[in-house]
Amino acid sequence: MALSVCILIICSIVILLKSMRTYTILLVCVALLLSGCGIFATKPVQTQSPTNSVDPLKKLQTDIDAVLQDPLFTTTSIGIKVVAVETGEVIYGKNTHKLHHPASTTKLFTAAAALAKLGADYRFETTVYIDADMSEGMANNIYLKGKADPVLQRNDIVKLGDALLQTGIQSVRGKIVIDATYLDRVPEGPGWMWDDRPLIISALSIREIEPDTNTWNRAYACGHLLKAALMERGVSVAGEVVSGTVPSDAKVIAKHLSPPLADILKLMNKPSDNWIAELIFKTLGAEVVGEPGTWQKGRQAVREFLGEIMDDPPAHRFVDGSGLSRYNLLNAELLVDLLVYMYQNFQLMPEYLASLPIAGVDGTLKNRMQGMYAEKVLRAKTGTLSGVSALAGYTVTADDEVFAFGILISHYIGAPALGRNIQDKIGDYLTGFSRLPEGIK
Repeated sequence: MALSVCILIICSIVILLKSMRTYTILLVCVALLLSGCGIFATKPVQTQSPTNSVDPLKKLQTDIDAVLQDPLFTTTSIGIKVVAVETGEVIYGKNTHKLHHPASTTKLFTAAAALAKLGADYRFETTVYIDADMSEGMANNIYLKGKADPVLQRNDIVKLGDALLQTGIQSVRGKIVIDATYLDRVPEGPGWMWDDRPLIISALSIREIEPDTNTWNRAYACGHLLKAALMERGVSVAGEVVSGTVPSDAKVIAKHLSPPLADILKLMNKPSDNWIAELIFKTLGAEVVGEPGTWQKGRQAVREFLGEIMDDPPAHRFVDGSGLSRYNLLNAELLVDLLVYMYQNFQLMPEYLASLPIAGVDGTLKNRMQGMYAEKVLRAKTGTLSGVSALAGYTVTADDEVFAFGILISHYIGAPALGRNIQDKIGDYLTGFSRLPEGIK
């Protein structure tokens, strides 16, 4: 259509200028008109449209998918969930509802319930008593009662003996009575493997056991330490160390208080201390449900806590506080739900977060993720049993976005490093993640 119009215009110009001896003007006009009509026009420069950039979140998900193509997962189970804690956005999920052995990530629940139910300032007590009828420097019986202090030391018992001396006691005509009734007398957790049995749980216990004492009864070991401390200081003790209970009319002489629970949780989570975890677990049972503390009451206390923070907690089973038991089962969904709740709870979050190992810095993550984005950033609890590897916690992305994540790997044969390497790669991808497209970062 445009070409036809141009031809008509040219013809008109020819008629008007046919009397002219030269056609120079005509040629110029024709050239200009043809140029204007686009016949000789230069082809416009094609501006290349920008290539559609890959969505950073989809790339992250693709990268994690690629990690999970590892041959390990042809026979191994895995469950993963990653959530942005501020918005609740699910960043990644795979088999989030499948149950796994959590191993020591169980301690995340023990720590959370303890902070919520006992408080960060809670202190464990160990108390020494005497009978009310003490006279003229002579005591009838001395009582030593433990309330599950998980960090009680030999020197703490000695100091209790020194406190007895300050009352003027010169002799004990009766016995040293140890009272460990704050917890039940079941020393081993349900579902523990036979080679975990040296971890004996008692309400009165220390780890520093003298070579000549019965290591299978830690309460008696504490009683013998107290007796020895008194005798070394010139106090004669006629009777033996026996088990019993403190009479209601007994007189309190001295009380040893543990460090605050917040400090003890660091000693539990960073090195993954099973001893501490089980004593806290049974203490939860004693304080929340009632004495004596038992594994069953500890489970009840944790269930009560989860019921308070979640309307309908995902399927799970806890039978101990450390994760040693093969009966423990949970999924990545429950792990991350807990982590999100704890992070969003201002009263609980600081002590909870401070208790977790830091990648490349301390605890069970000291030698992991070194030289990666995750180093000195990612904080998480590890979990390891034969054929089980778990990692759950928090990391901060390149955009300062906080992610909560849970990675549960189970039913594999081989070295623990197989599962850990997978977790480290995923942790590094999460920490290095940015929502900004490539080239804009």
